[in-house]
Amino acid sequence: MKNFSVNLFVAALCLFISVTQKGFAQSGGSLYLGYGVATANSIEDVITDIVITTATGGSYRVTDSKYSGAIFGGYRSYITEKLEFGGTFVYENASKDLLTESEGTSSISTKTYAVLAELKYNYINHQHFRLHSGIGAGVAHARTSAEDDVRVEKDKTTDFAYQIDAIGVSYGKAFSVSLNLGYGYKGLANLGLAYKL
Repeated sequence: MKNFSVNLFVAALCLFISVTQKGFAQSGGSLYLGYGVATANSIEDVITDIVITTATGGSYRVTDSKYSGAIFGGYRSYITEKLEFGGTFVYENASKDLLTESEGTSSISTKTYAVLAELKYNYINHQHFRLHSGIGAGVAHARTSAEDDVRVEKDKTTDFAYQIDAIGVSYGKAFSVSLNLGYGYKGLANLGLAYKL
């Protein structure tokens, strides 16, 4: 199963590199970097912690939860006048302490790496202003480390990664700034800076 996870992640990474290389050969492509908050991972993690704490009557508690938010970057190019296609790499780090009555305190940290192929549709596509929506899908690879006073346990998982940007705005020509609202691995809200090649 671990070999399948690694192979799936490598295949997605190769797809991302292939997409970006083809895009570089065309004009009108953009490189971008961004940061997003309230990602799908962090929201699902908080909900899970609340449910488990409630179900166990407080014998399991989570403290000191920290989420880095999504740090992402990628490349996109126009395939039609209003439609852009590209790829994004996303990184997120999370950590928390678990308190249990029987086992004491342990710390868990998770690093998540995701590669997504993305489509963006520009409803308004003026030279300086764009109104758009987007969707992305790919694969995420997470490395989790749990540590207590006695032992350290490590685990790796591979999951489906996604992002739905319900609405977004971009302003600028050669350099542009964008704000997107949606849900997924890049967060409920994400801010990006792009450079048009």
